[in-house]
Amino acid sequence: MKAHERRISMRVPAQFKVNFIHEGDYLISHTRDISIDGMFLYTETPPAVHEHTELTFSIGNLHDVVLKAEVVWVNHAHSTKDSGMAVKFIDPQEDLVAAILGIIHRVAVFPEQ
Repeated sequence: MKAHERRISMRVPAQFKVNFIHEGDYLISHTRDISIDGMFLYTETPPAVHEHTELTFSIGNLHDVVLKAEVVWVNHAHSTKDSGMAVKFIDPQEDLVAAILGIIHRVAVFPEQ
């Protein structure tokens, strides 16, 4: 089963800057997509799966959000435009979840029921 098939939460395309710390280095990246429980970040030097990292980003009306995350999947693609990592948020605050849901509801098209 592929990583995207195990997702519980819907991911939507979203591009914004994210800073993260890896091996003591402060790195700047960008997202490809986001869900209420994680995101995909472009990077050529991702931490290993199961490692923790600290993310800093702004989303919606929230600025300089600092959040711990666990690396759950790494893509070592030949193309730098696809290299990166999927991270799972660790204990996100309610205001962050609300901001992400706001983005998801603006971007996602839900089927009529």
